[in-house]
Amino acid sequence: TYLILITCFCVFLLFVFYKPRLYSDPYSWKWSMEGKLFYVGSTHEFLIWANGQPDCVNAKEYCVALQGQTQMNDRPCGDSYPFLCYNGRKKRFVAYILVKESRSWSAAQSYCRTYHTDLTSIRSKEEKSNITLTLNGSGVQYVWIGLYRDPWASWSDNTTSTFTNWDPSEPNNENSIEYCVSMHLMSGKWWDGGCKYRIRFFCFTGEFGKK
Repeated sequence: TYLILITCFCVFLLFVFYKPRLYSDPYSWKWSMEGKLFYVGSTHEFLIWANGQPDCVNAKEYCVALQGQTQMNDRPCGDSYPFLCYNGRKKRFVAYILVKESRSWSAAQSYCRTYHTDLTSIRSKEEKSNITLTLNGSGVQYVWIGLYRDPWASWSDNTTSTFTNWDPSEPNNENSIEYCVSMHLMSGKWWDGGCKYRIRFFCFTGEFGKK
């Protein structure tokens, strides 16, 4: 395999991330417990987003919390909230456990997987009803559930990777039009930007899937 640099006399080089529906794609949400793509649509009317959600403010909101016990709100994954664990380890015993200690989404996920099964999923009206009963009277404003997404995980060749090298201020989806990624040559850091910008670029040649 080879990497071909078209020209090196530039500050930024274009990467092959391209996401025309990056932050509005309903197919990008997943359940922590299942690890499968999940579509929040009309067939799942028991899942209700809060007004104006999801909005992915500043391109930082990739995790979901229940707001007011019934409505979903995308929030920054690093925010600390109480969380709801699901325990299905015993066949005849299914329980939802509200942990009032505030943690980030990933820390909450780790806790639930260690002591229970996982962060809770909402896969039916019955489950939603049981969760509402669990949260009733708790007084919490937001509570983490197991819904999340990683909109920058896939590349234009449809491969996926968890590696990132963002500049500290990126991605920020400035003006809500930044769906492509470039790399700063001096720092090696990544920046999201408008896909219509004309900058130099890297090309790849070789067989995909082979090292």
